[in-house]
Amino acid sequence: MEIKNGGLSTEGDKKKFFMQNKNILILILSLFILMGLVLGFYFFKKGSISFGENGGDNYQGSLFKNNYVWGGAMNLAWNDLNENVLHEKLKIKSSDPIALSSAEKFNNTSFSKKDLDEASYYIKSGYGPETVMKINQESRQKFTNKSFGDLSTNLGPKDIIAFAYFLKQVEYPTAFTKGKVSFSGVDVKGFFAGGRTQKDNVQIIQYENDDKFIISLKLKDENDELILAKGFDMNGPKEVVNKINSILLFSPKSIGENDLFEGPKLHLDHSRDYTELINKELNNQNFTNYFITGMSENIKFDMDEKGARVENRGGISVAAAIDPEPIKIKKFILDKPYWVVMKRKNSKNPYFLLGVNNTELMEKSAESNY
Repeated sequence: MEIKNGGLSTEGDKKKFFMQNKNILILILSLFILMGLVLGFYFFKKGSISFGENGGDNYQGSLFKNNYVWGGAMNLAWNDLNENVLHEKLKIKSSDPIALSSAEKFNNTSFSKKDLDEASYYIKSGYGPETVMKINQESRQKFTNKSFGDLSTNLGPKDIIAFAYFLKQVEYPTAFTKGKVSFSGVDVKGFFAGGRTQKDNVQIIQYENDDKFIISLKLKDENDELILAKGFDMNGPKEVVNKINSILLFSPKSIGENDLFEGPKLHLDHSRDYTELINKELNNQNFTNYFITGMSENIKFDMDEKGARVENRGGISVAAAIDPEPIKIKKFILDKPYWVVMKRKNSKNPYFLLGVNNTELMEKSAESNY
C-alpha cells in the first residue's frame, strides 16, 4: 500500500487499511477497556468506603422515638441458624407479604461475621436447654463486661435457639472537651474540639456546606471507623450508605485551626420484637412442624467525649418462646439530623447504623456547663 505525505493515499486506501486491521484495533480497544475496569476495581477496593451490594436496602432497622436504629446481631443469628441447623436458607409458610419480605432480606443480606473481628462477637445455635446453658456460660466468659443478662427460657430437647452478640468499644486518641451544645434550639450535654490535638481527631471526608458534610472521628484502633454524616435523608440509610460507598480515593484531613466541631452525648437502650415473623411456620425440609415463637433483639449505644460503645444481641427461638427479660426504659434526648456509622476499616458492611433525628436520645442540660 502506497503511503504519501505520512498518510494513506486515498479514502479507499484508508477504508481498506481499517478493514484489514479491524481485529487488531478491536483487540487494542478491548485491552484498554479491560485495563480501565481492573484499575477501577483496584482503586475502588483500595480507596473507597463500601457497604456491600445491597446499597442500604437490606438493613432492617427500626424506629426508636423517630430515630432509625440498626445493629447486625440479628443477621448473625439468622445466618447461623441457616448454616448450622437448617443447612439452607430459612423458608416460611406464609402469604403475608411483610413477613416474606423480611425473611427474604435476612436471607440475602451481605452482612456477616466477616464484617467484625472475631474478638468482638459470639454466635451459637443448636437444640435444647444444653445450648442455652452453653450460650450463657460462654458469652459471659468471653465478654466479662457485657451488660445484658443471661437468656432465660425452658427449651425442650428438640426446640431450637439461635443467638448472636457483639460488643464494640472505641476511643478517640485524645478526649474531647465536655460542654453544652445545641440541637434544633435545645441545649443538651455534649462535647467539642477545643484545641489542636482534639481537632486532629476530626477528619474531613467530604464537605459541601455547614449543613451537609461527612466526617470521621479518629480512633485508637485504626481498624474501626466512626463516620458522621449530616444533611442526608433521615427516613432510611440508603442515601447515606450509597453516598459513602461512592466516595473513591478520599484522603481525609483534619479540620482547620479555625474550624468548629461539636456533637451531643448520645445514649440508646432499644429493644425490638420482629412481630412480622413470630408465629410463622417454617417450610424447610425436616422442619415443617416448627414455627418461630420468639425473635427479639436489644441494642445499647453510647457516645461521648471519650469514644463510643455499641452492644447488640439477637435471638431466635423455634418451637419454644424466649421469656422476655425486663428492659429498663429510659428517656433519651438527641442532637440534629445526622448518621452514626460504625464499621471495620476493610469491611464492606457497617455493623451499626444510627439516624439521629431529634432530641429524644439526648440528655437535656439546664446548666451552661457540667
